[in-house]
Amino acid sequence: MKLKQSTEAWGLNINRFNGGTVTLFDDARIKTNQAVETTNLMQVQDGIWKPRWGTEYYGQAIAGETKIIGIAEYVKSDGSRELIAVGGTTGKIFKSVDAGSWSQIGTLTLNTSVQPSFLQIEGFLYIANGINDLVRYNGTSLLTYTALSAPTLSSVTRGSGLSAGSFTYFYKITALNAAGETAGSNEASVSVNIDRDLWNAGNNHHIDVTWTAVSGATRYQVYIAEETNKQTLLVDTAATTYRDDGIVQANLFIEVPQDNTTTAPKFSELSLIDGRIWGTKDPNNKYRVYWGGDELNTSAFSAYYGGGWVDLEKGGRETPVWVGNYRTGKGDSAATVLCTSPEGVGSVWQLSLQVISVENDSFVYPTGAKIVGTIGTTSPKGVVTAMDSLIFGNKRAIYNLGNKQQIFNVLATDEMSANIRPSYRELNQNKLWNMCSYWYDSKIFFSATEKGQNDNNIIFVFDTERKNWAWRWTIGVSQFLEYTESTGTSYLLGIRPNDNRLIKFNSNLVSDLGQKFRTSYTSGLIQVSDNAKIFAMVKEVLIELGRPKGEILFEVIGIKKKGGFNTITTKTITNEASISNVNFTDELFGDIRLSDNPNAPTTFSQANVKKIIRVRKLLNAIQYKVSSDKLNTDYTILGIQAYGNLIPTSPPSDWKK
Repeated sequence: MKLKQSTEAWGLNINRFNGGTVTLFDDARIKTNQAVETTNLMQVQDGIWKPRWGTEYYGQAIAGETKIIGIAEYVKSDGSRELIAVGGTTGKIFKSVDAGSWSQIGTLTLNTSVQPSFLQIEGFLYIANGINDLVRYNGTSLLTYTALSAPTLSSVTRGSGLSAGSFTYFYKITALNAAGETAGSNEASVSVNIDRDLWNAGNNHHIDVTWTAVSGATRYQVYIAEETNKQTLLVDTAATTYRDDGIVQANLFIEVPQDNTTTAPKFSELSLIDGRIWGTKDPNNKYRVYWGGDELNTSAFSAYYGGGWVDLEKGGRETPVWVGNYRTGKGDSAATVLCTSPEGVGSVWQLSLQVISVENDSFVYPTGAKIVGTIGTTSPKGVVTAMDSLIFGNKRAIYNLGNKQQIFNVLATDEMSANIRPSYRELNQNKLWNMCSYWYDSKIFFSATEKGQNDNNIIFVFDTERKNWAWRWTIGVSQFLEYTESTGTSYLLGIRPNDNRLIKFNSNLVSDLGQKFRTSYTSGLIQVSDNAKIFAMVKEVLIELGRPKGEILFEVIGIKKKGGFNTITTKTITNEASISNVNFTDELFGDIRLSDNPNAPTTFSQANVKKIIRVRKLLNAIQYKVSSDKLNTDYTILGIQAYGNLIPTSPPSDWKK
């Protein structure tokens, strides 16, 4: 083909990659600073792509366990730290220091079908899973909250100044321990001839209430009513008898509990908010959000200790699945509850606790509000606080909860994942419940399950500094954890599904547990001109790599005038030419010896390696791909530049068909 003389020099330079990965648009709509594909890549420095962190095993395997289902860092009173793990085969609980061997704590076992939640406060590590009773670890041993039996109310008798009459009073008793309160006892009643408000203790106007002692109870609460089964709280006492002389007035806001909470609620999500333990996802009370007492009673959920619960929209379509500390639109701290719904959308609630006094009694009363226009989560383990926002995912997208720009005192949810929306929605929707996340090194790491898989098998990353996405890494974890060893060194760890060892993410490795992983960058399909009919004679393409190591494949793809869209040319880049070995001799130079001990040569890789690939093709659009499937291959993509001439030529004949 004889070409007409070129009329205009042409060049295309890609040296900015701050658009991240974009799968929302087709290749032909992607900007030069965006990428169609970034498999196993991450951004460094000023936003250039390089292979992601590799992984290696951290510590030892847990003998007798085929997998780990939960892990936490426990800080002891002396400042030392332990790793606490729950085995997925036996449900046993283990501890380890740094990367040392694992030893079992006690004989307690937990259900292995669910991932536990951990929370440390006041020197205790609490472990909850929604099935077993709440567990508490004090650095030495484990304690479970054993349920109390409800007391038996044995008698109610009139004082000598009263006789049978037209006024009847009904009583019930509950027992308390450090965790909560039993359900009410049997009901007992007695009739008297004088209204209780008119009793005179000096005239023996009273009723004596007696009940049986309950093993393990620390206190009891007495409830009274003028109608059967309508009792409200009268008083608490450590004794097994109480003389009601009419002086104390009942607290009409606290009724007899319907459930036994002496073992603590069966929630599976824990959080610490303003010095209290909060929890939700109780399988027996799916609309309920709990809070514990304050100060020394953080694990007590009965009203006597300042604890309590509230049902959000009981009987509705939405159920709470996560509760944590966030702020209101005005910036005040608030318990923030994320709910889900059958379609996986849900909403956001915020709760605050008010202390109300009635005569000599004080009690905690919750006030809550549903934030209009908000969206909730289906992934409680995937909720993370970063960038002054609460970030979480559901079946639609990844959202952030925060203030709307230019609107004061208002919180709203906005989608963060628009650029990767098609890829995100291709995840296994039935497994989004298992998605987990962690904020580390100014990046939010999400791990989720692809279609056709049963466990988290990929990681995708939101870069909070560059405000873009990297999709995807071909490794998954069921939980992230940051652990600080006794030396003060911190590591980002993870639990691989069905593995009895932890892994450590290592920025100095380009392999997963010694095995290779494939890396791939694909640019958009870039038009050579704003005029869609223009072609360019692309002479050469130059790729600039930073410190390449291993073997890298560079491909040029394009739309030719004849032949359409296909691969134009490829080049394999190795680092042999960019390596130099440097070492000084240990021989004497005059009176000076440069080294007492001869060392192996130090290997230096060239900071900037440029390779040119000849093209000599007439192209309407061009696309680049940089990839590797070799072990320990490393590089950074500094830039890609093509140049040639625009050619005035007629469109291909197949465009006219």
